[in-house]
Amino acid sequence: MDTVNKIAEKIKESKNIVICHHVAPDGDCLGSALALREMISQIDSVERIDAVITGQIPEIYKFLPDIELLKKANDTTLYKNYDLAITVDCACKDRLGDALELFKHAKKSINIDHHISNEGFANIDLINPKASATGEVLFSLMQPLQAKLTKNIATNLYTAILTDTGGFKFENTKPKTFKICAELIEAGADPVEIYKNCYESKPIAMVRLHARTIDNAIFLEDNKIVYTTITRKLLEELNANDDHIDGITEALRQINTVQVALVFKETTRGTTKVSFRSNGLDVCEIASFFGGGGHKLASGCLLEKNINESVNDVLATLTKQISRAKLKI
Repeated sequence: MDTVNKIAEKIKESKNIVICHHVAPDGDCLGSALALREMISQIDSVERIDAVITGQIPEIYKFLPDIELLKKANDTTLYKNYDLAITVDCACKDRLGDALELFKHAKKSINIDHHISNEGFANIDLINPKASATGEVLFSLMQPLQAKLTKNIATNLYTAILTDTGGFKFENTKPKTFKICAELIEAGADPVEIYKNCYESKPIAMVRLHARTIDNAIFLEDNKIVYTTITRKLLEELNANDDHIDGITEALRQINTVQVALVFKETTRGTTKVSFRSNGLDVCEIASFFGGGGHKLASGCLLEKNINESVNDVLATLTKQISRAKLKI
């Protein structure tokens, strides 16, 4: 029996299930979690299905169907020991945040993901680095679960794929991606409305933050490397929050001279989260060196250091990696 069918069988034989995803939720993990929740809810043998969010729901994703059904990890209505815990779009269990305890105490576990850095941490692992998004991986579960493709599932999966392909412009966009999206649109996903919600409904604070950080960006190595820093003080000054940072690294990567773009963000604990985007260099390898991971051209890591120290350490490693790769910079 292949992995997909094993997962379907394990889900069907579980009475109560919890779905978890990574901290700082994005469109792929939210759309995937909500889609999977509804898919499982169609199975009569499953008596209870909970989907847990770690952190706040980003403003741009509040349009997602059933988003209000997500529960906080400390919700008192949650079980302490689920029959099955399923993680979606999470490259390592440490990124589950407050939901880690729910995962650890479940009787069985499943890990569904598409990050190349995911080495597997569950009883059953379904990891497909060739998939455009975890939403695409979940689509392959529709038939084994005998789930009906509803408009809500289609909307959530389309959002997952749309956002993790950067609006179908990243290299992970394949012919299969469009074939799946065609089925999702036929099932009721509205591509115009979803795109508008994800990319054309930005709050003023977000636009101001992007403008300031891009204007403050520092270029190195003949403009081939670019980075910017975001402190808690800056966020407070602009009345912005962590959700508003989304898209800055990608905007810097689009500069025609840039090979690698980085955003260093100060966390509420004073540590530093680093986001990498690349036009060729394997930044997943660099992120992994600092305990992070992700994809070849889009990765991230968390350093237990302040921003200044993190900038120095990461740039030193990045420069060595570029030199080793013999890129012309």
